[in-house]
Amino acid sequence: MKKLLLLALTLMILAFTGCSALDTAVKKRNLETQTKMSETIWLNPQLIGDKTIFVQIKNTSTSNIDLENHIKNILTEKGYKIVSTPKNANYWLQVNVLNVGKMDLKDSEAALTGLTGAGIGATLGAYNTGSANAAVGWGIVGGIAGVVADAMVSDNYYTMITDILVSEKTPDKVKNAAVNATTQGTRGVNITKSQNTNNMNKYQTRVVSTANQVNLKLNEAEPKLEAELLKVISNIF
Repeated sequence: MKKLLLLALTLMILAFTGCSALDTAVKKRNLETQTKMSETIWLNPQLIGDKTIFVQIKNTSTSNIDLENHIKNILTEKGYKIVSTPKNANYWLQVNVLNVGKMDLKDSEAALTGLTGAGIGATLGAYNTGSANAAVGWGIVGGIAGVVADAMVSDNYYTMITDILVSEKTPDKVKNAAVNATTQGTRGVNITKSQNTNNMNKYQTRVVSTANQVNLKLNEAEPKLEAELLKVISNIF
């Protein structure tokens, strides 16, 4: 009887895991993207005059994504003139791609908000088994079933994290909080109390884009993430 019960419960676990994997495969069969900004950037429409812009694009991630030509084409189509000398530009656009890769959805949210949270892990307890050893045994069986299912169906999230700094020239001197570069990273950006006085309004935001699909690969996700970021930059201007 114990062997039959063990066999039945094992089959139930395998069936449940298989159904879960099938459910994921069906629900996540289409690629979905999502993009969020930490702060909205509002350029002052009264300051728009000579639409000259200095563009500085950096990529400190391990990805080979090259955005510079795409961004410059977008700005040119919107009537901006790209200049190579910052002091000759009425606008500056500075972009740095911090990270591109597989990332848990909660970590993506943390990158946007600067908040972190403890991971919550699920365990299989000794409920109604009467034995801790039995609980460990069921955990092993469930784990093996999960590994088999995950090998066939993987619910993959890929994330692009990008910092954007937009500056616009003003006729008057303004004070902008200096960014402490040592605190930049996936936990967000901390602002120091020091002030820089110049004639540029500065607006900083972080853009986090995610792509999700069953068995999604990085090379498939990168073009979608790039398109999401380009859309954000286009809408800023």
